[in-house]
Amino acid sequence: IFWECPMAPRQHLDESIAHLRKELASGVPLSPADHTLLDRTLAEIAVHLDHNPDHHPDHHPDHEHRAPGLAHPLYDELRALAARVEESRPNLSILLGRVIDALSQLGI
Repeated sequence: IFWECPMAPRQHLDESIAHLRKELASGVPLSPADHTLLDRTLAEIAVHLDHNPDHHPDHHPDHEHRAPGLAHPLYDELRALAARVEESRPNLSILLGRVIDALSQLGI
């Protein structure tokens, strides 16, 4: 049963990003600035995950191949974006929240 087997954080992040990309393709377009912010963030996440393909919450912080986490201002910008689109794009806001939560669970 789904709720008895919680999704691994990495899988949760991957699926949330996939849903986020689908949601972006539909509905009211984002402003150019918000679209740039989201593109930049997704690119940074991809780079981080490429450097840490088996990223786990208990991944040792001194691991020689560990990429730095996302910058705190980026988290703040994502949260602000989620708040800005909450009324016009509620599904996008929810998906942004899921991405933020998954990143946090992974320690990124």
